[in-house]
Amino acid sequence: MNDLYLYLIFVPVSYIIGSINFATIIAKIKNKDIKKMGSGNPGTMNMLRSVGKFWGCLTFVLDCAKGISFALIGMFVFKNSNLAMHVLGLSVVLGHIFSCFSKFKGGKGVATSLGAFAVITPIAFAVAFTLMIIYLAFSKKGFIGSLFAISVLVITNIVRNSIQRQEYYYICLVLLVIWWALIFWTHRANFKRIKNNTENSLSLFGKENNDNEKES
Repeated sequence: MNDLYLYLIFVPVSYIIGSINFATIIAKIKNKDIKKMGSGNPGTMNMLRSVGKFWGCLTFVLDCAKGISFALIGMFVFKNSNLAMHVLGLSVVLGHIFSCFSKFKGGKGVATSLGAFAVITPIAFAVAFTLMIIYLAFSKKGFIGSLFAISVLVITNIVRNSIQRQEYYYICLVLLVIWWALIFWTHRANFKRIKNNTENSLSLFGKENNDNEKES
């Protein structure tokens, strides 16, 4: 099948699957509304703080799986196409951020992005993920660790694409810059809160704290 037809099939599908918000689903199973808890963001960090570490980790794994799945489709269905992995990876992240099931309001796209990059550049992902966990072990400002990991991965891929110059590498460079800017944009409220010294804290390895379960 022509790649154009494959893109016409898999880009909409990746967006729709990306729109499935596991944080909202899991919280609802727990009889909670994650959008009315903690920071109000239906994502991993807020789930860790507000619902519990197990449920937050489960959310992270499921959101990662979305990115992994479609990056793998780009790898195998499109015959290891670098462009397809970037296009489908970004598409599923867009679905996560602008969910068609939640009035185009979703999560911040970090976990899903990490999943996609785990396939695109697995070694860089392993390094970035390890550094993020180390950072979270010592800092309670979780979003900074997330943005650092995404930045490492995006910069690594920009350098890799610039050096290897695979087919359509220049399109991949544009997609990576858009991807990077998009993730920072989704964290604009975090930057505002940290400026006002009201940013939510996260203790990844510390004692469970359910104070943030109060609705805001």
